[in-house]
Amino acid sequence: MKAITTAVLLFVSSLVVSLSAAAQVLEVNIWKPMVGKGPQTYQYAMEAKAIQEKLGATVSVASALDGRMHFALSFEDWSSWAAFGSKMDASKDWAAFLNKINTDPSAELESNYLLNVASPGGDGPVYQVFVWEANPGRVSELIENTLEAKVIHEKGGASVGVYVDQLNHVHYGMSFPSWEAWAKFQDTPNPEFQNWMSEQNQNPIAQLIKVYTASER
Repeated sequence: MKAITTAVLLFVSSLVVSLSAAAQVLEVNIWKPMVGKGPQTYQYAMEAKAIQEKLGATVSVASALDGRMHFALSFEDWSSWAAFGSKMDASKDWAAFLNKINTDPSAELESNYLLNVASPGGDGPVYQVFVWEANPGRVSELIENTLEAKVIHEKGGASVGVYVDQLNHVHYGMSFPSWEAWAKFQDTPNPEFQNWMSEQNQNPIAQLIKVYTASER
């Protein structure tokens, strides 16, 4: 289940733009910085983002609470994803960048996933992601609260991860092994979470700005 959670959070990182009704391809990567090289890894990610966005990808970078870097690319469809690969192969800027990071590496690639937005009916794991924007000065408080919610939701059968992107939006990702498991979770009453939410609503610390549901193929 931890592997599924990791995939969720990578997927979350990439979703900073509105998704269309058509299937959108998401390529996500998890990087583990070497000791003391977190800032260098982030700088490399920003350089890669600039190059890849010029070549047609929508790129998002986020840091997990455990320090791992999540680098995600999104495309409108599979054709766009394939065309991007060809552009990357032909890009002198990308070749120079790869030479630079190979000469002075800062992180190890732990995982790579290819996801697409889907409707119920697929066989793969299901991800549901909530993106929150904290009220001014309350990001740390929001993170603490989402970690409390994580404990409650995991009692109910979800696998949960919390991530913060470069805009300081907090991404709360829940994953399930199937649509059936997701549906059961939705249909099962959770008085503990309802009571917790009632307490949070008395003094809201954030606004929910996006919700996404997807499956891995």
